Amino acid sequence: MTFEQAAVLVQSASDLLALGNRLETIATALADAGEPQAHHQPLADATGQVGAAMRGIFDALDAAHADGGGPFRES
Repeated sequence: MTFEQAAVLVQSASDLLALGNRLETIATALADAGEPQAHHQPLADATGQVGAAMRGIFDALDAAHADGGGPFRES
């Protein structure tokens, strides 16, 4: 894995974190407004899926580093 690839993955994780935060904010607002759970639960579920995607990115970075392939080699 190159520096550039690692940088893209890190930026993607950051973007996912922002998305997860927005989804959680909306889901919480709907719940606080008394909306039925069916209206906000899918958003809460989506935050878990976003978290799983982030975990996958971090696992890929860890695996590449453990194998000596980076993200510390030049492209």
